[in-house]
Amino acid sequence: MVLKVVSDYPAGKWLRQHIIDPILYTQQPILWRNYEASYNVSELEPRSRKRSTYVLQEYFVPVSEFDNFYPALRTILWKNHVNVLNISIRHAKKDSGTSLAWARSDVFAFVIYYKQGTTKKAQDIVKAWTQELIDAAIAVKGTYYLPYQVHATVAQFFKAYPNANNFFQLKRKLDPQNKFKNKLWEKYFPNP
Repeated sequence: MVLKVVSDYPAGKWLRQHIIDPILYTQQPILWRNYEASYNVSELEPRSRKRSTYVLQEYFVPVSEFDNFYPALRTILWKNHVNVLNISIRHAKKDSGTSLAWARSDVFAFVIYYKQGTTKKAQDIVKAWTQELIDAAIAVKGTYYLPYQVHATVAQFFKAYPNANNFFQLKRKLDPQNKFKNKLWEKYFPNP
């Protein structure tokens, strides 16, 4: 119920900032991950996804580019009136052994939790600002998280993941019949 108020009502974010969060965070200043992970997930689930849903996106930028990325992130979200509920920032170490590595150096991950409509028009609006955020991440030698909605253009995908062709060659070798596939493969995998 609190999530609905925060995301749907004009004063929702003000209520969260000035009333709800201060009450919640006056108790225990440290939250232990194991306790947080044990909450009932159904509390986060909306009653219906007919008109809207809650979604995550994640962008990874080199540590040295933090100050160059976050103003672009803020501007794009603000300009597009994105109904952001939370942005968390975490540090991730370099991944040097993966073809589709999202962390080619130590990075900051910007995890955006937002509410979006489910109509075609609403999805198209999300696609447009998502592509802007992907361009902003690429501009600072960053990437985006692949498993979420497949909004990146083919050109953006290959700019963010320059080793993708090596991965696709391995896919052709190990799965010549293209038996295993998903939305990502359908959009970016060259004709198998």
